[in-house]
Amino acid sequence: MPEEIKSKSDVSIVLFLFMAFAVVGLVGGAFVVHDYARARASVSWPTVEGIVLSQIDDEHAPIRYVYSFDGMSYESTRERWLMTRMPKGGAVDYKPGDVVVVYVHPQEHSYSVLYAGGASYLFVILSVISALSMFFGIGGILWALTNADDEYFHPAGDPA
Repeated sequence: MPEEIKSKSDVSIVLFLFMAFAVVGLVGGAFVVHDYARARASVSWPTVEGIVLSQIDDEHAPIRYVYSFDGMSYESTRERWLMTRMPKGGAVDYKPGDVVVVYVHPQEHSYSVLYAGGASYLFVILSVISALSMFFGIGGILWALTNADDEYFHPAGDPA
């Protein structure tokens, strides 16, 4: 394989990997901030009583619950946000017919959670991971571009 093609290929692969790091950091950071903001806002949402409809035997399966808000009935499976603190006793074992407190989004009544609030420590950890991913991604792109062989940008015979 000619050296010029190998050099272009190596630089392209390195650039792609560092771009992936930067994009994952950016998208991950946006998700973390959005999720944490909603989790924190849910503390002030109105609450209503809901009734558990079912929980499949699998411990990781969602809980189905129903609630009424503003004269309408809604069904949901959303227990908590990613950034929400878990109850001190761990996961609660719900049975059909159990009454639960449901936090209802004030504008989107079909949007609700069983656990409100956010875990600051988790937000900080995931934010730092996202920031580091973006830092290394952007830094790696700049490093690759500044250290790339001049032949990559100006092939032989190119006057630029």
